[in-house]
Amino acid sequence: MTVISQKPDKDVAAKKKRLCTEIPFELVSPSDAKLKRVPITSGVCLPKGTLPEKGEWLVESGGAHLPAQTEVLNRWSDGSVRWMLTRFVAGRIAPGRTACTLLRPEKRAQHFSGSTSLRQDGVNLTLNISNPHNAIDEDLQLQPVLLDTNGSPLQLTVQNIDNHTSGDVCSVFVVDTQVKNTPAVSLRLQIEVWPHAGLIRTDVRIRNSRRAEHKGGLWDLGDSGSFTFGGLQLELNTRIQTGKIQWRAETTSEVRECRADETVSIMQRGSGSASWASTNHVDETNRSTVGSRGYRVTASSGTLRGYRSEPSINISDDDTNLAVAIPEFWQQFPAELSASNGNVTAGLFPASEWPYELQGGEQKCKSVCMSIGTATDEFHGLNWAYQQPRMIQSSDWIRRCNTIQWLPATTQFEDRSLNRFHNYLTESTTNEFSISARRDKIDEYGWRNFGDVPADHEQTNYAGSNTIISHYNNQFDLIFGGIQNMLLTGDAQWFEMFGPLARHVVDIDIYHTDEDRSCFNGGLFWHTDHYVDAKTSTHRTYSRRNGSDAGSYGGGPSNEHNYTTGLLYYHFLTGDTNAKEAVVTLADWVISMDDGSGTIFGLFDSGYTGLASQTKFEDFHGPGRGVGNSINALLDAWILTEQETYLNKLEQLIHRSVHPNQDCNELQLSDAENRWSYTVCMTALGRYLAEKAEAGQRDANYDYVRRTLENYGRWMADNEKPTLSVPEDLEYLTEAWAAQDFRKANALRIAAACTDDTDLESRMRQKADQINDAAWKDLYAFDDKHLTARCFSIVMTEGLRDLFHRTCRPEYMPPATESCTITDWQMFVPQKARVKSMLKNPVKAAFAVRSLLNPGRILAAARALRRQF
Repeated sequence: MTVISQKPDKDVAAKKKRLCTEIPFELVSPSDAKLKRVPITSGVCLPKGTLPEKGEWLVESGGAHLPAQTEVLNRWSDGSVRWMLTRFVAGRIAPGRTACTLLRPEKRAQHFSGSTSLRQDGVNLTLNISNPHNAIDEDLQLQPVLLDTNGSPLQLTVQNIDNHTSGDVCSVFVVDTQVKNTPAVSLRLQIEVWPHAGLIRTDVRIRNSRRAEHKGGLWDLGDSGSFTFGGLQLELNTRIQTGKIQWRAETTSEVRECRADETVSIMQRGSGSASWASTNHVDETNRSTVGSRGYRVTASSGTLRGYRSEPSINISDDDTNLAVAIPEFWQQFPAELSASNGNVTAGLFPASEWPYELQGGEQKCKSVCMSIGTATDEFHGLNWAYQQPRMIQSSDWIRRCNTIQWLPATTQFEDRSLNRFHNYLTESTTNEFSISARRDKIDEYGWRNFGDVPADHEQTNYAGSNTIISHYNNQFDLIFGGIQNMLLTGDAQWFEMFGPLARHVVDIDIYHTDEDRSCFNGGLFWHTDHYVDAKTSTHRTYSRRNGSDAGSYGGGPSNEHNYTTGLLYYHFLTGDTNAKEAVVTLADWVISMDDGSGTIFGLFDSGYTGLASQTKFEDFHGPGRGVGNSINALLDAWILTEQETYLNKLEQLIHRSVHPNQDCNELQLSDAENRWSYTVCMTALGRYLAEKAEAGQRDANYDYVRRTLENYGRWMADNEKPTLSVPEDLEYLTEAWAAQDFRKANALRIAAACTDDTDLESRMRQKADQINDAAWKDLYAFDDKHLTARCFSIVMTEGLRDLFHRTCRPEYMPPATESCTITDWQMFVPQKARVKSMLKNPVKAAFAVRSLLNPGRILAAARALRRQF
């Protein structure tokens, strides 16, 4: 039982009563068999004010008490812990769900006596794992090998080694290397060691930080900014020279055996699905790079073939064994796992007849799991690498912690009108619409594709006869939708969707460079272009095969496609540092794209560009998804880092784009085709108010936003209607309009929480219910199309929020403690328009010429000009 008192603190004893001493959770295992020696890493959330510091914890599981190692990921505004990363090793995990508890011990817990060290000799890394309790004292050499297109090793140089985390349960080392003579190409190894259990997980990330040339805004393979290579492998060397090799190609297949001086190779060439030859897998010439459907094992005993391999290899002698597995082996094909002469090679990008092309600003991270220790008779298959148990907190606990706004208590009700969301979720995640079935349709597998969700809604208006190759790139934050539903239902299967998707977005969809234009650097690429095949653009929106090198076709990352909240909570749930880096990168991108000094126009006017606040049109800087996503990204970075830079910038964008006295008719908010996304901005403003209130900052900026939302809500109550009730106003009659109305209703409810006028609040909530009821009806008028990716991603979040507003006590945004000063509002004029206007005016142009005498501006403009082409 968790000890949490709701009474005000009166003395030290009262404060102690409020301290959190127990955190219940469940370990959920997808395996049908018992798993042994499983490393668990998971974030847990805590109620505000209940844990001042992380302290010491133990995990109670089945009567056993296991040492746990914790790390603070995020704090509440009062300094108490909001999210805490927990690491421990579970000795045995039974199939299904196992009740466990994190406990604060009354006295200092007994610690392990094990230790870990890392030595470097060039790019050869030697791990020493010592644990007298388990008689482990082993060295393991790890050597990354990057091959050129001729199959020769490229020279790597170690730039830095950081002991990122030190602890009795787990230590983490980060090793950064670069390719000699190609400094833009780097490898990062994150080595996670669990000495008590002899477990190691190594994440290997290759990054090409060169910019793409993307002539004409087209982003195809074959670009001069790409890096092509012949392979990447992690070689694992031990002192085992004699003995045996045991292996199996699948987690349920029989264990096979041969001598240690023989060779075993398990190679996955294609995904194994029926659509393995999909045009999803092409090179720069648009030719397929997949030569066979599944996997092939080559050993002294012969050749074995199958479809989907989840292999393990174990080498051992009388004293030591080393077991190795590669998670997502078939999903992220090609991959190879081989062993010979006491060594194991993890082929993350195995040598093949097709070279690999890492596009400019693209990266890829793959993992290797290992177990090293004393020899045993039992083959240790590392099945947990393929069937990872998850640490799940109950929905009651999640609700008590209140770390996510507008989350209902449950999704299941006896009232049929309230059960609509549960039924929809069941339909959209089962049978032909299950995540695996969606991926199978276009073989959304392979190292670049796996994790993304096919944009199957694009099929309707596609002119081709095949199943369209279209990638969704996390539009409307599918990651966050999956995380919310996992937290609420406790169903660990949601990890199968949002986990790979989050890692895919971080690696492939974000532009990892600082060499391009400031409006592109670090940005998130749009979903691929509407109603055409992605072809050789991969996940980068625009392909020359769909447009022209000249003319208006083309583009790049922009503020309207910037989704960060799912990545924020993925970091909180897993401790993934790449996700944390991505949130900060995307927030920095917002600031950078608005910095006028980084453009060619900065020669005359270095003020804000407006690229962070525009929506659909360069001259519209009112409420829309452009500024809404920018505000949201900055808010997430503020939550994550507590840096005022992000808060200051988002409040600047708020004042630029919205105002308590705006005329909504003048803004043309009723123009659904061009202004539908104003509700995205309203939702971001609602999150801003909630976070400001939690931080105790009910200041003038808070008051400004609260009044603004009340103004919008008043107009919506009088003027809004279901979008599909006026179909003649729409260019395309699609199911997406019905889904967008879910957000419209919820935005109106957010506005209702910002008024002190009870009659107005009632009118807002009634109109919201009417719009939402119509949305459910309209959604189901489109047959199965309402279950496709775009609707699914919107309803996953907005359907949950609809349930919250219908079934929970209406939230109320309390009044500000200080009033804002209301001044006139005018539409922001972007930098490009300001400069054009200036140069057309002789007097202003004369003053502008003076800026040519500023060396700093000239250099900045010249740098921006070089990056323009």
